Amino acid sequence: MSRRRLLIAGVISAAGAAGYFAIKKWQKRGTSAANWATFTNKLRIPGHSTQLGEASDSIAHPISLQTGVFALPLLDGSASDVWGYGQRLADGTVQINPTLFAKTGQALNVTLHNRLGDDTTIHWHGFSVDELNDGGGLHPVKHGEQFTYAFPVRNRSGLYWYHAHPHSQTGLQVHKGLAGLVVVEDDEELQLQKSLGTQWGENDIALLISDKQFGPRNKMEYELAADDWIGNKVLINWTPDPVLETGAGWVRLRLANASNARLYRVAFVGEGGDPIPFQLLGTDSGLLNKPISVNDAFLAPAQRLDVLLDLGKFSAGDVVMMRSLPYDPMENDMTTGMPEDPMLEHPGATPMGDAIDLMLIRLSANKPKATGSLPAVLSTFATGISDSAYRRAFRLWIQESGRWMLNNWNFHQSHGQSVFQVKRGATEIWEITNEMRSMPHPMHVHGFQFLVTGRQNSPHAMKHAAADNRGRTPQDLGLLDTILVWPGETVSIQIDFSQPYQGEHRYMFHCHNLEHEDQGMMVHFSVVD
Repeated sequence: MSRRRLLIAGVISAAGAAGYFAIKKWQKRGTSAANWATFTNKLRIPGHSTQLGEASDSIAHPISLQTGVFALPLLDGSASDVWGYGQRLADGTVQINPTLFAKTGQALNVTLHNRLGDDTTIHWHGFSVDELNDGGGLHPVKHGEQFTYAFPVRNRSGLYWYHAHPHSQTGLQVHKGLAGLVVVEDDEELQLQKSLGTQWGENDIALLISDKQFGPRNKMEYELAADDWIGNKVLINWTPDPVLETGAGWVRLRLANASNARLYRVAFVGEGGDPIPFQLLGTDSGLLNKPISVNDAFLAPAQRLDVLLDLGKFSAGDVVMMRSLPYDPMENDMTTGMPEDPMLEHPGATPMGDAIDLMLIRLSANKPKATGSLPAVLSTFATGISDSAYRRAFRLWIQESGRWMLNNWNFHQSHGQSVFQVKRGATEIWEITNEMRSMPHPMHVHGFQFLVTGRQNSPHAMKHAAADNRGRTPQDLGLLDTILVWPGETVSIQIDFSQPYQGEHRYMFHCHNLEHEDQGMMVHFSVVD
């Protein structure tokens, strides 16, 4: 068991546990508008200035990134040591974790110079690539060495991201800061921008959401071999308590969850606390076929959401809060029967499932308005389900020892060997079942996107959000690379393994709760001719 579980088992008696369960209900009281005064920091916006997470660049030409540790002001007081991918410009300015922009069909060429002091990589999350360019732990870049990632961008428009992915240290390196965004555009995306009348950086904003655990002197803290690392401060584009000033009309937000383990239930509320419906435009791998109106949506680690707010009826000075609503975290994985207390390892952290205010949106008369029209059709992509596809079953479960398993595999037991093969060009349906004694797992497939074909035995929150008779949510109707599977639930996904890369290429299938990944809830599979 983890240190957290051992501590809890030792300090809570049976009587104490009963009292704990009686008072700690998952439906936590939401925060009120009275707390919004603490949101005073101007949101860092990709493409509008030059430092942490803000800078932008095109990948139409070669880029050089060097890993390092940078002392940067994040919170009041001492600067924090941030691990970052640094890009030095001609004028000497260093951009850290630059947001990259690309068009479908464009070539990417990024050279990583590793000066971190340990192995690292750049994993191009969500991209359709060959094994060598995937950037997983199979091909680490050692300290003092360099590697050039070079491949054509075969993906549709969407918000993608890049992050470190070394074996057993992904959680540490991502938590410390090694993550950035990639914005991919195609003709459908450019047509949508034209229809809406939105402008990048004004009312079309990318948001990298991550929670960090800060200790004394604002040091970012992390413990290797820990469980489910959550933080005591949520940052958006590395901004604490952020404020986005924007004009009335359409406001488009593209969200990426770069947290190690925290799951958000994203919603928007006015000062009276009433939810503001929004349009879901896209998911991990691009636009939906059509917009869908929703009140909230889950955003698991590694997932992305493309959402559109209609603030046309609001006036200058009005405010809206982007909030994570309360939800049942379904953390049913305790091997001792005792409740978990996040305060033991994460002092000051909001427990998983409690409400969190994320970002204040303030309407300004000095900002441009987007008053275009929302198209009825956003994009076209194949959504047909193959009845003849080969089926594979995967079971997510936890051993009594606390070891997370994928079927009977654990990466540390299989020593990184491929545990199954897929024929290039094949279409398969993977049925992923999460045991009830478990917790939600965001399962990520490297190198490929997939369709959700159905959900069974979903918890109430997911059943309530179902968009069709297959149990799929609006979010499930897009192309995904990461799927959230709740305890007791079975989710089926359909993957097209067509690719132009001949020979054998190894990829990963793993939980994107980064502590679970590092503990071995991950396997390699091979795509072969």
